Amino acid sequence: MTKTTKKKIISFSLIIFGILVLITGIMMIQTGFATFDDDEPRVWLYIGGIFTIIGGVFLTVGGMIYLNFERLKKKALSTAGKIADAVEEERIQDKK
Repeated sequence: MTKTTKKKIISFSLIIFGILVLITGIMMIQTGFATFDDDEPRVWLYIGGIFTIIGGVFLTVGGMIYLNFERLKKKALSTAGKIADAVEEERIQDKK
């Protein structure tokens, strides 16, 4: 298995599991409603659903970043280079 294939499998599995965790969190919130019915407190189910949704979002975004890391790295480095060039030109202009 090549490095690219392994990277794609990992990133797509992160995205898929992130979406599944997100759906699970939504279902937890729908059944929780943050109310106390008789003697069964459901507030913790509601709070757990919120944290589950946050975890699902992190998994999904992490998978997308892992999939596009090389392009993002190149774009960030080129942007930083452009900013450094602009600062250098402005400094030279100020000295004149």
